[in-house]
Amino acid sequence: MGDLERDARELSAQVEQLTRALSEAERDKSRTQLEHNENTQRLQEELKAAMEVERAMSTELQALKQELQHKGSHNRQQDEELMSAMREQVLRLSQKEQVLEQRLESVCQENEELRASLASLDARLALHDQLNEQHSQQLAEAWQEVEAARGRSQQLQAQVEELQEEVSLQEARSYGDTSLLSELESSLETTGLGVSKEELTQEMGSILQLLLPLTQELNGSEQSGVADQQEDLKAMLHRLKGVAQTISQASRPQELNQGFVETMGDESGNLSTTQELRDQNVQLQQENAELMQKLQSVQGQTEVVQQAIKDRDEAIAKKNRMEEELVRSKNDMMSLNNQLLEAIQRKLELSQELEAWQDDIQIFINQQLKSQQQLEQPQKKPASNNSMSFFRRPSRTASTWSRQSSASSWNSDCDQDKNQSPWRDWLRRGKGVQYSK
Repeated sequence: MGDLERDARELSAQVEQLTRALSEAERDKSRTQLEHNENTQRLQEELKAAMEVERAMSTELQALKQELQHKGSHNRQQDEELMSAMREQVLRLSQKEQVLEQRLESVCQENEELRASLASLDARLALHDQLNEQHSQQLAEAWQEVEAARGRSQQLQAQVEELQEEVSLQEARSYGDTSLLSELESSLETTGLGVSKEELTQEMGSILQLLLPLTQELNGSEQSGVADQQEDLKAMLHRLKGVAQTISQASRPQELNQGFVETMGDESGNLSTTQELRDQNVQLQQENAELMQKLQSVQGQTEVVQQAIKDRDEAIAKKNRMEEELVRSKNDMMSLNNQLLEAIQRKLELSQELEAWQDDIQIFINQQLKSQQQLEQPQKKPASNNSMSFFRRPSRTASTWSRQSSASSWNSDCDQDKNQSPWRDWLRRGKGVQYSK
């Protein structure tokens, strides 16, 4: 009996305990039900907001896709037009470069020919300069010889004039001597002289010494006779008479002074030298005329050389202009090639940016779908757990865990929204940059 009472008390205590636990479970159930309702309502609101965001993002994504497609087609058209224009310009510049290269080759050939002709002209000019210097030296020497010949001819003319004057004086003196001898002979025959015989003989000898050079036959014999002082006066007079007759019988002054001319042979030789100098002067004048003609021809060749040098300078200037034009065309072609490369690089960057943007959009859509699936899964779990909640005593840790899980899901959603908002801002900025471009 006591055991039964004790068991009854224990059972009543257990019943009270169970009733208390049941009341607590009811309270926990009502509280968890309220929390679940609140969480469900909040999740529904979040789901609605997420659906709205998804619809907005899908519409924005569709608009961006359409815009990107339109812009891509427009950019492709522009790129194709730009590429075709650049290809045409590159082809035109390559043709122009080929033409310029051909012209440059022709100009280089002309330049080589002009250089060869200029070298030959320089050689000819140097040869003509040497010949001109030689001719000028010969001309200077000839002028010096002419001046010397003129001086010598003037001296010879003066000597000839002096000789002519001496010959005229000798002729006059010879005629005076013949008259003097005739008068002396007549005076000796008629009257006697008032002088001594020795004085008269000496005077006659001096006269014979003066007259003997004028005769050709008496040069050798009469000198020995004059030197003999023992000869008598009559023989001296006969000799003087013979000399006078010889002088008087001479027909020309050249025959009278032949002996004198023989003594003056050197002076007569100067006349032939003067004639030779005159001939040399004439020859030098002819050579001077020839040298002047050669000098004129050299001057004409110098004009030809100057014209060739002028043509050479013009060809060099033309070649420099062609080289400058070629360099300018090469620079233009290089700039166009750089522009073409920049356009290709820009196209590649745009294509890479488009691929990256599409990948980012796909990742964003996958994240949205994953978050939506995560939001739908907690709604299914409470429905399955409500059937066993009456038989299990819920603990405070479970409720707190559910609150923490709901709070963490809410925070993750908020963080995801926060992480997605910069992405939307980045898309808007990229869109604005594309519009600005």
